[in-house]
Amino acid sequence: MSFLSPFIRNPVTDFTGPLLSAQFGLRCADFEMKMVNCFEAYGHPLAIEKCEVYYEDFKECCTREKQMTRVQTIQKERALQAKRQGKEEDFENPPVMHTY
Repeated sequence: MSFLSPFIRNPVTDFTGPLLSAQFGLRCADFEMKMVNCFEAYGHPLAIEKCEVYYEDFKECCTREKQMTRVQTIQKERALQAKRQGKEEDFENPPVMHTY
C-alpha cells in the first residue's frame, strides 16, 4: 500500500497528480476517498491494520478480481451442465431476424 508523491512539487506535478488517482472514474471514486480518509486519520503505521477493509474494497473495485472469478465459475458450470445434457452447443440459436 504505497502512494506516489513527487519528490519535488511544482505546477506540473500539481497538474498531473490527479491522473494517478481513481477520482476521474465514477465507479471507484467513493472507495478511494474512504480509503484515503482512513489513511489520513490513522497515519501510516496504524493505517495498514485499521484501513485494510477500505483498501481491499478499493482494490476489488479497480481490479474486479472477485467479479471476474465469479463470472468464470458461472461460465464453467454452464458449460458443464450443457455437456451433461448432451448439448453440442453452449447457447441456443437466436430467433430469425424477422420474428422480432
